[in-house]
Amino acid sequence: MASVGSNPSWRGIVPPLITPLVDRDRLDEQGLERLIEHVLAGGVHALFILGSTGEAPSLSYRLRREVIRAVCRQVAGRAPVLVGVTDTAIEESVALAACAADCGAAAVVIAPPYYF
Repeated sequence: MASVGSNPSWRGIVPPLITPLVDRDRLDEQGLERLIEHVLAGGVHALFILGSTGEAPSLSYRLRREVIRAVCRQVAGRAPVLVGVTDTAIEESVALAACAADCGAAAVVIAPPYYF
């Protein structure tokens, strides 16, 4: 993974995506597939998952890893995938970043937790 600053060719529309759920801790896989295809067909330049929509801290770590795997698998290199890994525990941020790297994400996005 590279930092955005080291890749000057990254530009354009990078929407933060919501995570569609069937219930509190279960991914709506079909909804996610439709959402990804819809935004890719609309011409976005990259996808930003688990970041800036405010939902990620309320999702379990298992579900966040599931979302990372599902999105990277479906996008399959058609566009860069950026993954928000901000968490209050550094170890969890590092684990999510490792999952993102293993799944082929282009970059991770991290910010200090809101109270720092």
